Amino acid sequence: MVQDKVTRKELEAMRVGSTRIFNLIDGGKVKSALVTCQQMKNEKKLEFTAKPDWENNAVAITRNK
Repeated sequence: MVQDKVTRKELEAMRVGSTRIFNLIDGGKVKSALVTCQQMKNEKKLEFTAKPDWENNAVAITRNK
């Protein structure tokens, strides 16, 4: 399923150690997802690993903490 964005609520709901693949509508939304992960680290002290797939407009996000 293609979605418009990755929300903070979705990231907060992830369990530590879980990985989710977000299929987004374009590459700009992938960049926004990476920024959202960084903001969550700075503001909420949550840690994520994000691996972008620019060709498929997707990002795999793993919650580390």
